[in-house]
Amino acid sequence: MRIALMPGTTNVVRFPVEQRAKPSLDLLYDIAPDSREVSLVAEAFGLEEAPLDIRHDADCEMAERIRICQWPETVAERNAALGELLKPLVERAVAACREAASAAVRSDDAAERFVNAQSRGGYWLLPLEDESTLRANEAARLLIEAHAASDAAFGAARAIRLAKAGEAWRPFNLEEEANSLFFGSGDRRLGSVGEK
Repeated sequence: MRIALMPGTTNVVRFPVEQRAKPSLDLLYDIAPDSREVSLVAEAFGLEEAPLDIRHDADCEMAERIRICQWPETVAERNAALGELLKPLVERAVAACREAASAAVRSDDAAERFVNAQSRGGYWLLPLEDESTLRANEAARLLIEAHAASDAAFGAARAIRLAKAGEAWRPFNLEEEANSLFFGSGDRRLGSVGEK
């Protein structure tokens, strides 16, 4: 096991809370892979990235599932039932992120063993190099899978959030979201591309 220190310290060991905390959407936001990193890793290893519309598809599928189901009358019971819909997706995504993080540590350890053997002039370099390559490929694959699972959970969470708030589901529109974020409900709007 690799020991990580708290940032800015030399003697305070960081406990990996994200590896032990109960799976939740907040935890998933903290540990989900960055899409930019995933793109770079996929390109570097020659792997196919997860489709870009996973989040949108999961949002649409969950909205349809919510629409066709019968829900309890009370708000508390309905919200609890909606939360149960999201729970397995979040648990799967958190488990995938944890596995990807563990694979990255195993990959780093294998690469370190190989580099140390190279610098010392060891004899068993080829098996160490093979293990390092194998671990790196495994870590890259698991990172992409974790990103896909996280996107699916985030997409479904959007539909559930709207249902819990009692709002009608509508497809995600980046321009509308940007307008509401920057200008609120005022008259000023961002123009479309090419519009003056």
